[in-house]
Amino acid sequence: MPAAANQQDAPAPLELNQAQMARARTALAQRLCEIVSWPESRVPAHERQLAADILVGLLRTSSVELRRRCAEGLVRIHDAPKTLLRYLSRDEISVALPLLEHGVGFDDSDLIATVRASVSTHWIALARRRGLSEPLTDALLATGDIATIEAVLRNPTAKLSWQGVDLIVSRSRQAPALGALLAPRLELRANQALVLFWWASFEARLQILRRFAVDRGVLLQELGDVFAMAAAEGWSDADTRKALQVIERRQRNRAAAAQSAYGSLEGALIASEHGLDRNLVNEIAHLSGVKPTTAAQIFADAGGEAIGVFCKAVGLKRPSLLALWRALRRPPGNADSIDNPLGRTVYVFDTLATAKAQTVLRYWNWSFTADAAGVERGSFEDPDNELRLARRNASLLFHRNG
Repeated sequence: MPAAANQQDAPAPLELNQAQMARARTALAQRLCEIVSWPESRVPAHERQLAADILVGLLRTSSVELRRRCAEGLVRIHDAPKTLLRYLSRDEISVALPLLEHGVGFDDSDLIATVRASVSTHWIALARRRGLSEPLTDALLATGDIATIEAVLRNPTAKLSWQGVDLIVSRSRQAPALGALLAPRLELRANQALVLFWWASFEARLQILRRFAVDRGVLLQELGDVFAMAAAEGWSDADTRKALQVIERRQRNRAAAAQSAYGSLEGALIASEHGLDRNLVNEIAHLSGVKPTTAAQIFADAGGEAIGVFCKAVGLKRPSLLALWRALRRPPGNADSIDNPLGRTVYVFDTLATAKAQTVLRYWNWSFTADAAGVERGSFEDPDNELRLARRNASLLFHRNG
């Protein structure tokens, strides 16, 4: 009887008729989000780290709004826990955006790891950060994402490495907008710019020529005695002869003119009006003091501005430029307006000094033929090529054909 009474008095099993809210879990996550975003003076670093370690597990099932508030709270915390920062920086972009653009708790290793683990929206947000370092811009550029590269180039506080500029030059061949953004960057050097020239827009080409077409006055003055030494040795050392050819004042080949059936460069151009074949192109090249491959590349230039550089460098007059243009079967146009290829070519010819045009032509003649193609073909991820590619533009003058 007592046993039966006890059974009758026992409480019925608990049955839940509706789901219960995990209020404690939500409150815990919210409170921890507040704690980890407190200023450094209010919470010891080890307690902030402990709170973050617990919080990471809770945030996985928390609402987007809570994760967003947590990320916003961490933006100005210098000693923000790395695990939590990395977790939130890889969250969906609405959560990660404030941290990626403005978070002060990251170091370069955090951000580079985020680049490798994220997608384009995150890369673009990172590219807008102030004061991007060269290792970080290298990582962003290595993604190959054109929108990300554009965002890096639009960021005036981002620093670009030599190899980073190489990579942009390579990508710009398929994405012309990159050339226009790269041309004004201070990190761009002359040898890189004069490779970029070949597929840049007219505006970018003008900027390149204004910045990097320079005379050689100091070199000519300081190396005058070396020219005399080389001449006394009969120009017997090939490397010395080729190096001094880049610097010397004279552009045309007088020896070639003395042996030519045309007598001069102008004579060859007059003959070209009756038809321009490969032999005549080679003759014009020799008379101009450049390689036939250099002349062929210049004459085939899609925009035509390179022809203007060539004609000014070899001392031709405007009528000769126009005669060459016709001989090359280039499209006719108004020579006094830059709304057409001929006008743009004449504009370059009229505004560029002879000595400066010669410097550009010497760069191209020295080595551009192989290296301009090599920029596109090179692998920027191959460790065996890393040193060669990093130095490719720095040593452009010394990587030559023949």
